[in-house]
Amino acid sequence: MSRTVSTAPSTDPLTSHLVSSEDGTPIEYFSTGTGPGLVIVHGTMQSAASQSELAAALAGSFTVHLMNRRGRGRSGAYPALDRYDLALDVADASAVVAATGATTIMGISSGGIIAAEVALAHPGLAVVLFEPALVADDSLDLDAFLARFEPEAARGDVPAYMVTALLGTQMGPAFLRFFPRRMLESSTRKMLAKGGVVPVGGATMHELATAVPYDMRIVAQRADRIDDYAAIRGPVLLVTAEKSPAYLRHAVERLRELLPGADFGTIAGVGHSATQNVTEGGKPQVVADIVIHHLSH
Repeated sequence: MSRTVSTAPSTDPLTSHLVSSEDGTPIEYFSTGTGPGLVIVHGTMQSAASQSELAAALAGSFTVHLMNRRGRGRSGAYPALDRYDLALDVADASAVVAATGATTIMGISSGGIIAAEVALAHPGLAVVLFEPALVADDSLDLDAFLARFEPEAARGDVPAYMVTALLGTQMGPAFLRFFPRRMLESSTRKMLAKGGVVPVGGATMHELATAVPYDMRIVAQRADRIDDYAAIRGPVLLVTAEKSPAYLRHAVERLRELLPGADFGTIAGVGHSATQNVTEGGKPQVVADIVIHHLSH
């Protein structure tokens, strides 16, 4: 059923809220816009602020809720890494969906895995998955990457594990793979020390870096489990980007096979940062146009 939508970016401010997750942990989220509720679950090295321009572009058609996952802003902390399970993040996102009455959940990268899990538990939800970080069919040598990453994370060597995550997940410009690790770790150390201004809904560099090992646990816990998502019963929109790493685009293609009724969209000329703000390499208006087109009719 069609309805009138606006494609003009909203200038409405973000309003802040807190909701208690299943275990009592506070989860922060920010709301803007009018219309049916849409919760956005961000990915690794992101916060609610990372998709603020996407939220503004969607706000003429949806009431958008940008959640801060644990360890960011006013959201509570993660438990110790050895006590972490993906179910915590799923419960947090579910609490935001319940508090807002949202009818759609959108997940980005590792947040896409969380959103897919929420959709499995709530068949009435529509779900938008932007390149969920699912490793399928040995499309990424995850074991080799984690063999280096996990000891670095265990000893708290943040610059080392951030470089390992960057290279292992094939993020960032390809030329970085030719730089000496010592140089990359030094640059990362300086970046962490510099910090910077935290926008509304944002997180400090320290918060983002500290959360990386939890995102890698999410990826590891759902590696080679992509077939599970064939059980999603609500409407599905799958979105990928032209220049993203091959393993992420492969995951989207596999989901298209598993969910033959799913809609599909692709973003030209950009990679895995497509949903982020323009200054971070994103194309938020293009992403919003695809979401509006597929969910508003």
